Amino acid sequence: MKHLTLGIHYPKKGYSQKIIKIAEKVCDVARTCDGLVEAGAWYDKENDRIIMLSLWENTDFAIQASKKLRPIIVKAPFSDWERKPSDNMIKLEKLV
Repeated sequence: MKHLTLGIHYPKKGYSQKIIKIAEKVCDVARTCDGLVEAGAWYDKENDRIIMLSLWENTDFAIQASKKLRPIIVKAPFSDWERKPSDNMIKLEKLV
């Protein structure tokens, strides 16, 4: 079963590009990992949010990739860049 991770970020004014740079780094590294189906970031202009996601062939691939991806994410000072904490969903269960 495929594995989806999703992060919704709420950038402070002037910090969107910093969050996008982290998304670019994460996507670049994710593309080197086995089992990646899709990774990217989208902008929700209406709500001023950046949505990052990754889709993996299965949970095992996602867990292996996280060993490379988490260090990039942990180093970013999101608490300084965001107006509220991001919503991070890493253990989503597909319903339909």
